[in-house]
Amino acid sequence: MFKLESVSYSYQDGIHALREVVLHVKRGEAVALMGANGCGKTTLLRMLNGLVFPQSGRYYFDGDQINRKSLHDIQFSKEFHRRVGYVFQNADAQLFCGSVEDEIAFGPRQLQESEEFCRERVDDCLKLLQIEHLRRRAPYALSGGEKRKTAFACVLALNPDALTADEPLAGLDPASQQKILELLQSLRAAGKTLIFATHNEALAKEVADTRVTMEQGRIVDVSPIR
Repeated sequence: MFKLESVSYSYQDGIHALREVVLHVKRGEAVALMGANGCGKTTLLRMLNGLVFPQSGRYYFDGDQINRKSLHDIQFSKEFHRRVGYVFQNADAQLFCGSVEDEIAFGPRQLQESEEFCRERVDDCLKLLQIEHLRRRAPYALSGGEKRKTAFACVLALNPDALTADEPLAGLDPASQQKILELLQSLRAAGKTLIFATHNEALAKEVADTRVTMEQGRIVDVSPIR
């Protein structure tokens, strides 16, 4: 499903974030990206979501090359971003609407779905994350855990084939961590492809099939967990 072929990427300040990365992720596979801070995990997730592009090497999603040219095609870009969801580590970076329900409806509305469909998706995602009581709350007034759950709901509103997440349990209280853990397990059981960056060994063991370890922008080990 995801294929990176000798991909490298450097930021303008000269930092080499990714170095000759080779990675293949099968449909339905759950992958834990692990390694020290600054090893390239977040940059890799951003590339998988088409937010940065290889400066050398190639990235393919379901056989289609993902680069600036392909994502300039509006229809292709919409379908790609519908199929691949991304939950940022900092939920504030992806929440900007006036209420939680508008946040969740934003993606389906961008795809020009009917208002009836949007309302159904909002209701389903609020229920799934058990945040019905937040429906009309402003995102800026939410706690960190509530923001993270809302961010997951926004991504799941599009029913993506693949879900990527950066430190999905970071900064959450134990009850919220357990809820997100159970959500990831249910998505894996439903056949979704999962790729998440984490320092949490327990999360990797509970959810992932494969551990990908990174050091200084390189993948140094790929090991099965199950």
